[in-house]
Amino acid sequence: MSSQGRGTRTLLSCGVVAGPFFLLIFAIQVFARPEFQFTHSEPSMLSLGPWGWVQIANFVIGGLLIVAGAWGIRKVLRTSKGRFWGSLLLGVFGFCQIGVGAFVTDPTRSPTSMTFHGTMHLVFGGAGFTALMAACFVFVRTFVSLRQTPWAVFCAITGLLFLAAFLSAANASQNVTSIQFFLNLVFVLAWVWVSSVSYQVMRNDLGPGNI
Repeated sequence: MSSQGRGTRTLLSCGVVAGPFFLLIFAIQVFARPEFQFTHSEPSMLSLGPWGWVQIANFVIGGLLIVAGAWGIRKVLRTSKGRFWGSLLLGVFGFCQIGVGAFVTDPTRSPTSMTFHGTMHLVFGGAGFTALMAACFVFVRTFVSLRQTPWAVFCAITGLLFLAAFLSAANASQNVTSIQFFLNLVFVLAWVWVSSVSYQVMRNDLGPGNI
């Protein structure tokens, strides 16, 4: 394997590792911090308090791993449909996760008390998951072109769940806690999807000379 091929494999490995790494650190915090309740607390709330730096670092490192993985996917899917937009949107999601970590959420949200950091946190969060939702549907086309129907279906279902989460959050108004459990499950699914797609692209190999 050439040095270029090894470099691409390393980039793809970053994407594969991103989900398990992020979710492991996230899970440890869920159990270690009693003030956080998975059924009704937002994951970003883990960025607050004396141990908030752990989740901040988790967002930033996870985002960097996704950006690297997206670049690897772009290098592998040279002639496949969705090569440009799929990897770009995935990279945008990774970049936005870095922003989510850098700009910490406000402890309480209201139009009158929103800080600059809190506003930017929402902007990066919303933009990131919008990009990820779009990436899901782009990869539907990619996997259809590769004749990998189960993966195309997986991407389509994941994208629809992201869309349902957005609509649920928008319609919940002030009663967000009633759907927070669903939103948190979708949040976990997002990281699972990123790593799963990176792994499948790595498995495909697309010919001995492409990776």
